[in-house]
Amino acid sequence: MIILGLHFGHDAGIMLLRDGRVERSLIRERHNRVKHAFSIDTAHIDQVLDEAGLGVDDVDMIALTSTQCYELVSDNPDTLTVIPGPHPDCNAPSTLQSLFEKEGVKVEDQLIGDILGTVYGGEKQSYHHDLFPEYKDREQSSLGVTGYLSDYIHVPHWGEALGLEDLAKFDHSPYADSEEVRMGFHYPFTVRLHGRDIPAYMIQHHACHAASSYYPSGFRSAAVMTHDGAFYRTGHNNGMVYRGDEHRLFPLTPHHLHIGDLYDQVGSLLGFGLFGAAGKLMGLAPYGKPRFFDRRFAGNTYDLAKQGFDDPVRNWVQHCLAAATDMGYDLDPIGDTKRILEPVCIDLAASTQKLFEETILHTAECTSQLFRTMKRPEENLCYAGGTALSCPTNSRLFREGPFLNLYIPPDCDDSGLSMGAALYLYHNILDNPLPPADEGTAFAGSYPYLGGAFEGAAVEAALEAVADRIDVERSDDWAVAAAEDIAEDRIVAWYEGRSEIGPRALGHRSLLANPGKEANWERVNDIKTREKWRPFAPAVLEEDATRWFRGAPAHSPHMLFTAQVSTTELPAITHVDGSSRVQTVSAEVGDFYRMLKHLKTLTGFGVVLNTSFNGPGEPIMERPEEALVFLLDTELDALYMDDCRITRRESS
Repeated sequence: MIILGLHFGHDAGIMLLRDGRVERSLIRERHNRVKHAFSIDTAHIDQVLDEAGLGVDDVDMIALTSTQCYELVSDNPDTLTVIPGPHPDCNAPSTLQSLFEKEGVKVEDQLIGDILGTVYGGEKQSYHHDLFPEYKDREQSSLGVTGYLSDYIHVPHWGEALGLEDLAKFDHSPYADSEEVRMGFHYPFTVRLHGRDIPAYMIQHHACHAASSYYPSGFRSAAVMTHDGAFYRTGHNNGMVYRGDEHRLFPLTPHHLHIGDLYDQVGSLLGFGLFGAAGKLMGLAPYGKPRFFDRRFAGNTYDLAKQGFDDPVRNWVQHCLAAATDMGYDLDPIGDTKRILEPVCIDLAASTQKLFEETILHTAECTSQLFRTMKRPEENLCYAGGTALSCPTNSRLFREGPFLNLYIPPDCDDSGLSMGAALYLYHNILDNPLPPADEGTAFAGSYPYLGGAFEGAAVEAALEAVADRIDVERSDDWAVAAAEDIAEDRIVAWYEGRSEIGPRALGHRSLLANPGKEANWERVNDIKTREKWRPFAPAVLEEDATRWFRGAPAHSPHMLFTAQVSTTELPAITHVDGSSRVQTVSAEVGDFYRMLKHLKTLTGFGVVLNTSFNGPGEPIMERPEEALVFLLDTELDALYMDDCRITRRESS
């Protein structure tokens, strides 16, 4: 069975599932070179199918989803159209479909989304312009547009004003095995692709997040928690708690958190802009102290309402600014990124980071209690949604949380929704079982390296196009050569095999430097044209991780946990609070592992500064042409690609 997962919202993407095995991921931003891009191009679907040796006639079903409030936009309605209403071959049960038919509701009347309206409607400050630059050359009427189904079924207690501890004490047993609820978060649609009508299901946003975490985890059962930066304060559109049982995902309850949106908004207040604010705030927080933290804010929307906080974001900001004023802070630097390291900014970041961590940790504790209340204690937690990118928080969940095991996928942000949608359709809707335990998880290829692979002829063509500007050395062993360059304090780019999924470079599209040289912190930031205060992460041989780092999982392949550095020998990857966001590297990663092994023989540590291979405001590199442009336009010392060491040719 061939299933395509299509995610149309920001961080849009396409996922190919063959007989339950994930084969290929395409993230749109890597191809139109615009971070967080939304919409789907038919050509990208064709590319994914072609690389898998398939055509449109081979596609059995399509899973659809989007970011909350983002309609489904295609580049050409003549080649790709999403049609509300079921295809004749949509035979899986849908509680929502039955409910709509019973009540005479037309699904097309329930569809929402007007992001294109903000792009084409003259709102020149709308950040959506940046996510869909094609608007400059395309008339809105030339696009295919279908609304997004945002609201699904509702269980009566989901609308009650229950705080986190109230939810933990509430007996969710009636829903723990409810097929009616399980089948309530999808609706049958039809997708017309190159003139062929294909059965499809639209799937709720957070159900896709849950699937993207649970099905790759390898667990046979788990508590599943999702949350992101959506502006919703209550209900299933800002996150849920689920019970994973074999191939089934049972929605239990919304948690009614607001903390994801609050975190983003504080980052924006500091001057970072809404997209990208969270990552920068996380990096800024260790410079400060959480002097404005107040535990009264560490709860869900209903907990805060009981404290008199009816607008969590506004109330938190007002509280912090009032506290800062009373303490004598100068408030003028707020919003001025040139003054971002001044006391009020760093302490506001640190206070918000602590609030975030305490809220997520408390939510996990209440989730564990919720399962115990049902007399179904659970030792595994899966966590997804954009908030799961917070490495310090994840480390506290690992060290202090109530669950024995924790799994977070590398594409826990919206870039993982296409995978989640496809897996949700295959397992939860179509009732296909999980792979046998001895066959591993849902991945046919090397996880998380599921992106594009450009080798051989593709690399040679890219090299030939700039042959007069570069020198190319064919290496007997490029892993050894790269290790020698790094040991000699050169900054190199590493471009290996298929690109990694998710927002973090994991050794296939990376910039690398010697972590033992403190000056490399500033040097690499200069090459990337980033703020000089922003920290860098290490990649480390997995077998050596506990020697150099403590307080994080010994197996951390996706750079999602923060550890404390146990030595003073690695200053370029040690943040001001002694922390570091670690990626552990095993032999399965490929030649990147061999490079680290040789680096260890040269320097004494199998650790390298590893940051994403991209310029300012750019997505991670996908194609060899982009890698070469970066080499030619920056002070990078060398690019390693397809067994080649490539450098700029010196002008005569």
